[in-house]
Amino acid sequence: MKLSSIAWTLFITFCINMQGTSDAFGQTLKSTTASFAELASYPTFTEKDFIYYFCGSANHQDGSLKASTSGPSATFKWDKYTQASGVFTSFLNETGTSSTLTSLSDGCYRVSFTDNGINYVLRAWVINSWITAASTITDSNCQSFKLLGSVSGSSYAYADLSTNQIISSSPNYKFIWQSAGNFVSNALNPIVVKPPPINTVYQLQVTDRAGCMVSSPVTYQSIVPKAKFSWKTNQPSVAQYSLPEAPLPVQFINESINGDVEKYELFLFKEKSILTNQPQGAKIDAIMEEIYLKDPTYTYEHTGKYMVKLVAAKQSLGFTCRDTVYLKDYISIDSSLVKVAPAFTPNGDGVNDILTIRTRSLQSLDFQIFNRWGRIVHHFRKSGYVPADTELATWDGKINNVLASPGVYFYVADGQGRDGKRRRKKGFIELVW
Repeated sequence: MKLSSIAWTLFITFCINMQGTSDAFGQTLKSTTASFAELASYPTFTEKDFIYYFCGSANHQDGSLKASTSGPSATFKWDKYTQASGVFTSFLNETGTSSTLTSLSDGCYRVSFTDNGINYVLRAWVINSWITAASTITDSNCQSFKLLGSVSGSSYAYADLSTNQIISSSPNYKFIWQSAGNFVSNALNPIVVKPPPINTVYQLQVTDRAGCMVSSPVTYQSIVPKAKFSWKTNQPSVAQYSLPEAPLPVQFINESINGDVEKYELFLFKEKSILTNQPQGAKIDAIMEEIYLKDPTYTYEHTGKYMVKLVAAKQSLGFTCRDTVYLKDYISIDSSLVKVAPAFTPNGDGVNDILTIRTRSLQSLDFQIFNRWGRIVHHFRKSGYVPADTELATWDGKINNVLASPGVYFYVADGQGRDGKRRRKKGFIELVW
């Protein structure tokens, strides 16, 4: 087809406009449904044509092109480029102010029409893009597993209209692995370290040069446990003390994930000072007790600071995965002590009527009160666990059920702490009416 010089100038203007081939008078060839558009890069052919991409499934034909005139009506003559022969062949004729083709297969389409006495020839390429993706998991072990992705897609090819040379564009695939909306990797086959302790869905998302996108999920079947535990005691708290006393019953609460119930190992370490005050180079067994129960209870008989660790295990075919966790802080048990109030008023007014003695973490106590002549007026003795603030050791100010005379009395408190230390106190108390 031979074009006039005016038409040739207009044709070039149409082809290089980034919104589609068009000019100021409204003669256009473009697509309003394309997913993406870019200019063809011909090695030899000197003109500029658009490539329109349409995203869809494999073998789809969703390409569409619309030619428009500025006049009231025109006859649109459509041709399609035939790769085998390298020439355009007649495709469709349509009359109107515009002509729209839909369900187009891949290829180059040319439309020619006359508008206001000027001949126009416009071209555009159609590529029906598609992607398929698959994902799987391999090499799953206690430390890691591998995400494997595979991708295939449409051919991003067109031809140089001067030489019929095939031009193949890279699909420019981009990969993103995600899990629960969190980024994992942008490699196609990444290795995931520190596998999660629960079954987890990983999603492979693939996009191509046209922005077409496809996703492929795969579920990781967890073979690893996550060790976690806490502890509590039923010993009542005492406002004036920040720490509990010995003996301290402790219930360990197993909060692990994905562990085998029969494979938990709880290690109770010896008291901190025993482990830290050893001669350099000395070998000592740091474990005080090993317990193989899920939620055991243990009573700490002595004061001090104790560390605990839990090992959770998950057995799978061929190997067993383990996870270990330590307490964030020590289980601290108050050191032993004896405290005696300096005075009391046994006058029956309900205020400070009884001499109180406070103890913590004692395993024995001998408490005596003497009058000014050295006679014992009150005596308390107990071996074994001595409850804190025990009422058995207190004095109501009576001797043989008769209220004692007011004045100063002398006491001796001799206790044996659960920390192995002797707690001996003596001093004066005043009985006031």
